Amino acid sequence: MKVRRAAHTEIETLVGMSARIQDALIAEGSLQEFGPLSVAFVASHVAAGTCYVLADGDKILGGVIVAPLTSPGYETLAHWNLDGVECPIWFLEKLMIEPAEQGHHLGDLLLAGVKQVAASHPLHPTIVLDCWAGNEKLRTFYTRNGFRLHGVFGAGGFEVAVFVWDDSGK
Repeated sequence: MKVRRAAHTEIETLVGMSARIQDALIAEGSLQEFGPLSVAFVASHVAAGTCYVLADGDKILGGVIVAPLTSPGYETLAHWNLDGVECPIWFLEKLMIEPAEQGHHLGDLLLAGVKQVAASHPLHPTIVLDCWAGNEKLRTFYTRNGFRLHGVFGAGGFEVAVFVWDDSGK
């Protein structure tokens, strides 16, 4: 299995995966809104080189978007007390594993690949992500994968847990 940048020919696969993930969330009674992602959204990230897939040969098992935050005044960073971070920040969003493949540690492999990309980048970006604060399973997943809890913050009527990873050991 390999983590690599998504190809243009994989856009529909990722959009379909996001819809299947949303359907699975609804079926289990979750209120989480994950997708489906739009073709335009995925296509823009594929074109920018900020969409990655976990592939087993030709089979796409998962995907993730890890995009740089380019605005130094990005208000969410200030809300999360991260506006003083000096190195570049990449925001990790829409981490997804095909529902039929979940539970086999493929998310661990996908995150390891993304962290390897960041660690090998000349600017050594910090990766930031958020998840619903009440999702203990997801919080444990990110902690197990080397992300540290930065804090819990209000987000329009609910709270998000913000996690940070960098390759400096901080």
